[in-house]
Amino acid sequence: MCIISYPMQGNQAVQQLISGPPQLPSLYSGQKIKTGPYTVTVTDEMVAQRERENQELYRAWREQQQGGTMGPGGDASNYVGDFKQEEVRRSFIRKVFLILTLQLIFTTSVIAIFLFVDAAKKFMILYWWLWIIAFICFTISYCAVSCSVRARRTTPCNYILLCKLTIALSYLAAFASVSYETEIVLMALGMTSMMAFGIGLLATCLKFDLTMRTGLMMIAGLASILGITVMMIILIFTYIKVLHVIISVIGMIMLSMYLYFDVQTIMGGRRIEIHPDEVVFATVQIYVDIVLLYQYILMFMGLMHDQ
Repeated sequence: MCIISYPMQGNQAVQQLISGPPQLPSLYSGQKIKTGPYTVTVTDEMVAQRERENQELYRAWREQQQGGTMGPGGDASNYVGDFKQEEVRRSFIRKVFLILTLQLIFTTSVIAIFLFVDAAKKFMILYWWLWIIAFICFTISYCAVSCSVRARRTTPCNYILLCKLTIALSYLAAFASVSYETEIVLMALGMTSMMAFGIGLLATCLKFDLTMRTGLMMIAGLASILGITVMMIILIFTYIKVLHVIISVIGMIMLSMYLYFDVQTIMGGRRIEIHPDEVVFATVQIYVDIVLLYQYILMFMGLMHDQ
């Protein structure tokens, strides 16, 4: 709010109270902010981000003032803030799913090449150790995107890491696919597509907010990883088909849960949201969920086919 004085006859002034531009509360470095059961310490980056947001709100407010008022009973500050956020979120979602579509098309093409071209399949079998290099490349790229803000936001470094991760994980998916019959691979691809679409639709439409239950997700994830690790150690010394089935089922449930969570963080409107600047990070999370889900589905269908 601000006070403006207008000169009047008799050297008197009339003060009129008018609404100023919408502004978010200012932050300062070291400030403690309580978010639910957690307390967040404000960093210099958060302070700079808040200043940029307030500048964007001020520019939007100035454009609105120059273009006319909102009309009777309208709340300009709420309108500008909500409209700005919705447009940014829509643009973010479009970018994420466009890149994700290109990644999935590339991965499917790589699987098809090694599945239907005999020379490519023989090359993969002959140089089987290449999957180790692909795994290392995937791990490094994924850790860089997940752990380093600068790596995933700096262009072109972020897109180089995204391409390396996509190529490496596509090769790993193809390496896992060549061990199965073509019909099983095609059925697994179809089932993965249907499950991913269904989970994405449920995550968008349902009111159940999994982002409010991060503790449950952490416990379930750790329990799943521990259980799969123990069963894999047992399988080193003996072959028990039931354990393979249990591993595939646990993997499918765990990846479906994480895919549901990641879609909700991208779509927004939930307890936890991915920042619109994190296009590469958001794309990587969804892509990895879908490809790993495909591998567990492939394992499950292969075991069921062998019965």
